[in-house]
Amino acid sequence: MPSPRTEVLEALHLYAVRYQESAHRLAGWMELPTIDGTALGEIVWAESAGAPLSPTRLSERIGLTTGAANALLTRLEGRGLVARTRESSDRRLVTVRATDDAHRRLEPFLASSASRLEEALDDYDDDSLDTIRAFLVRFAGVLPAG
Repeated sequence: MPSPRTEVLEALHLYAVRYQESAHRLAGWMELPTIDGTALGEIVWAESAGAPLSPTRLSERIGLTTGAANALLTRLEGRGLVARTRESSDRRLVTVRATDDAHRRLEPFLASSASRLEEALDDYDDDSLDTIRAFLVRFAGVLPAG
């Protein structure tokens, strides 16, 4: 019988695999190459968390060079799915945001996932969620970052 530590690692691995599968499905939903769909998902996620991405931060999140990420953003802009804006008083800083059209097209896909995630979270009280969050943040901190 596997130890609790092994079972936790296996559960985290399963989550990572399912997350990747979800990114593939999102790309298919949007009729995009997988990496473009992954990038769009990261852009929307960051926006919803109140921390929109710069092109450099996006490149780190999806494991591309800044040049490759800029080419990807140009493709997404060409499809009308993202816009690069200058929102800071420092006009050199660029922010990437999904367009209204991208949000409209993604809404049916994301709504069903969001409701299932909310249902899963409803199974835990706030103290348990605090413990889970602390574990995940600590665990993510020991993994190599982009």
